[in-house]
Amino acid sequence: MYPNSPNIKLNLLKMDLIQNSIGSSTYHLQSSKEVVGINISITSTEYYESKRSDIKIDVALKIQSFLFDDSKYADIDGDIYKIERTYLIGQFIELYLSKTKIRKSDVIGFA
Repeated sequence: MYPNSPNIKLNLLKMDLIQNSIGSSTYHLQSSKEVVGINISITSTEYYESKRSDIKIDVALKIQSFLFDDSKYADIDGDIYKIERTYLIGQFIELYLSKTKIRKSDVIGFA
């Protein structure tokens, strides 16, 4: 990383969506990994692509690629985001996140 550049702390989350016998679903936390990243601006190309695909990108950030473990969710300041897209750029990977309606209290195994 560049000196003094990490500016966002997040937890990469691996979760399973499990349905019970009556059809309601709950999330089960498999693993959580704390990493530090660099907040980046959403480019105009990414903005227009998200509008075209009806996926609103709320946060874009970079982390070192060896830290990424193919997680599908991230927790930033108590909000859970879905990792919509990833782009590998050398030693970094860009993550494009959209905010979900999932609360920590909805996830079994979340401390």
